[in-house]
Amino acid sequence: MDDGYVRVEADEKFKKLLQTIFTDEFMQKYTNFDNFEGFQYSSAVITNWNADTMVYARLLMDNFVKESTQFQTWDEMVMKASDEKFGK
Repeated sequence: MDDGYVRVEADEKFKKLLQTIFTDEFMQKYTNFDNFEGFQYSSAVITNWNADTMVYARLLMDNFVKESTQFQTWDEMVMKASDEKFGK
């Protein structure tokens, strides 16, 4: 059953990947933030970025992304950043 929450195992490898794909250039081009740290700080009420297991409400995260970036969803933002960093 989908309760609307997403749970992600956020080990060091995962956290490093997010830092790698969300470059300052990407954040400045596609978001209202200068860097990923600013995005994390502003969305800290939605999820604990430092937790071993990140838990967030998909709707809240997507709404935050929609309001503060050029993307409609968090998944879309992650995919675009991955594509730009590693190619399609």
